[in-house]
Amino acid sequence: MRRRTFLAGVAGLGVGAALAPSAHAEPQSRPNGPWLQPDQTVQKVALTANTELGPKLATIAARSKGRMAVEVAGQSATGWPIHLARFGEPEAGKLPVLIQTQIHGGEPLGTEVVLRLMQTLATSSHPTVRDILDRLTIWFIPRLNMDGADFRDETGFLVQRRQNTQLWTPQEWGLDPATPAPWYLPRSLLQPGRVSGYDINRDFHPDLTFRLKPGDEALLPGRSELPGFFVTPEARTSAAIFQRLQPEVFVDHHHRGSNVESDTDNQLTTLQVIGLVTEGTPEFPLDPAVRDLSFRINVLVWDMLRSLGESPFGGITRYPDVELPGTALGSYALNGAGIMLYETRSVAQKSMGMLIQQSLVGMGVTLEALASGAIDAVDGDRYWDIPPAGPSIGNPRDL
Repeated sequence: MRRRTFLAGVAGLGVGAALAPSAHAEPQSRPNGPWLQPDQTVQKVALTANTELGPKLATIAARSKGRMAVEVAGQSATGWPIHLARFGEPEAGKLPVLIQTQIHGGEPLGTEVVLRLMQTLATSSHPTVRDILDRLTIWFIPRLNMDGADFRDETGFLVQRRQNTQLWTPQEWGLDPATPAPWYLPRSLLQPGRVSGYDINRDFHPDLTFRLKPGDEALLPGRSELPGFFVTPEARTSAAIFQRLQPEVFVDHHHRGSNVESDTDNQLTTLQVIGLVTEGTPEFPLDPAVRDLSFRINVLVWDMLRSLGESPFGGITRYPDVELPGTALGSYALNGAGIMLYETRSVAQKSMGMLIQQSLVGMGVTLEALASGAIDAVDGDRYWDIPPAGPSIGNPRDL
């Protein structure tokens, strides 16, 4: 077995029983769950609330003895603070890394992952951590979509959702009032009784200074394979942070539903990864060196998680092929950052501990390899050996 690295070790990988198979004839997946029970209420009390995030970050910073600094880098569309945690500042000889989570408000586990990772980086005296901090500048956006993370139903119950909370205001950009909204504001949310909001992760543009202006009406509503428009303050805040740091590596954490590995292998997928989300545009071509670094990071994590013996981390596949320059990953790759997408299985409160540990191991080994230079020895061509995404499956208890 491959030697477990320090940050993989602190993740606490004794989770082999977390996904014990359920008793079911010819299960659709191995293991077959866990799944929510019929009529089970999805509880989010174990997750960090918006009101708790700032104090948690402040506590970690206070214990870090100067390693970590925290600032409010911007505000959400409804006024929530968007926090930035910084381990170091940009300087020659240190490789800059940006890790962002919860751009979709209903995909919360990345925030819990980075809180644990920041705690280790802030307080550990282990030589590996010191090496990482000596050789890398690491910045975290621990929750970009504060609106979606605090979205509540009509009774006030926390449900969270993908979008932020924001209206389409064409006059703000000097556009004709009849100009259609960007395509990533779902038209269903414009109906009476619904709350308008954007998918922030389609609002990016490889020109990080792009802003709509009078005469741009013909650009709207746009399409998924084209850049976005930076109409959300959240996307603009993320881009401003990217411009400050100019990272060489960008990691973005998400959730998705449930899949099996393939039509012939029903291993349950706990994680999908991707290192290529756009081939570039005529004005912003994708640098082959950036693509190679992205591939090497993804292969590194794939190898590490599969090497951990009797763990639930075997079902790792490659996210479906996409062309999305309007995502944070796409726009940042076209600005020189090697990328990795984490799409962890989402099953409400089920298996949260295991899924958090899975991403924590991946991010930890990535930081170690970037700091030590071991990333240079990874064969990026093996990226295509990562199995492609398999079929989606649903909760068998809903059948």
